[in-house]
Amino acid sequence: MRKDMWFLIVNPTSGSFSRKRKWTQITAAFEANELPYDFTFTKKPHHEYELVLEALDKGYRKFVSVGGDGTLHHIVNGLMQQQQVSLEEIKLAVIPLGTGNDWVKTYKIPKNIAKAVQIIKDEHTVFQDIGKLTLLQEHKTVFFNNVAGLGFDGYVVKRNERLKFLGPMSFLMSTVLGLLSYKSNEFSIKSNERTITSKSLLTIVGICQFSGGGMQLTKEVNPTDGLFDVSMAKNFTFWTLIRNVVRLFNGTIVNHSEVETFKTDSVTIETSQKNTYIQADGELIGTGGFKAEILPKKLQFVVSLS
Repeated sequence: MRKDMWFLIVNPTSGSFSRKRKWTQITAAFEANELPYDFTFTKKPHHEYELVLEALDKGYRKFVSVGGDGTLHHIVNGLMQQQQVSLEEIKLAVIPLGTGNDWVKTYKIPKNIAKAVQIIKDEHTVFQDIGKLTLLQEHKTVFFNNVAGLGFDGYVVKRNERLKFLGPMSFLMSTVLGLLSYKSNEFSIKSNERTITSKSLLTIVGICQFSGGGMQLTKEVNPTDGLFDVSMAKNFTFWTLIRNVVRLFNGTIVNHSEVETFKTDSVTIETSQKNTYIQADGELIGTGGFKAEILPKKLQFVVSLS
């Protein structure tokens, strides 16, 4: 039965994917663990959407994202936008082969292929919250499973498009280069809990802990509590950024006096600069502002027990 088979959606352009070597390791691991599987390779940008719909139509219910955060993001969006199958029937696992691999860090899913496949075999699952973004300028809806934001982090993602050939180091390089040229904008944040208007470096809406190749910009995230963790970095100058680069990656940046954090299930963020980049799960999705709503425990992910 296809519903008992794992359907692998493989992005051969992912950061660390070597079609022959890595793919051989993946198939060997599935066969060694006696896991039934089928697969397909993406052949164009955003091809995951079509592949998800085709797989669901054929009866597959268990998916594996083989690639990076972008591959996972597009698979999640395909699953969330389809209306063929109840989400409760679907399981989604990850073999991380991307540049940043940020979502898997929250769940301690390793880049080691054999260990990642063992996690799939164990099939321990968590129903995780999913974020729903409504872009205010473009009037389109995008879902995210990790972190969304606008401002400096979106700018870093934009710069990183040209530096992905550097592998995992690309995000650090993009961050450093971004420090030299990014200008803070005025943001307005509105939620049931509070309203904030301030010049800001960035505003992050987090479900999970890591973004931007390992930056930790959220304070007390819990992927299943039905709440976003919102962080706003206010009044950061160039020199403030330089002095705090390490804190962006070790998580202590949220304790800075100019960083405000709070939890909410819905938030609207607007900016005076309409060309401010918006990123979701490390993918550029538009510019301007957005409304974010949490969808509690919406999608079932296979995660590590450790």
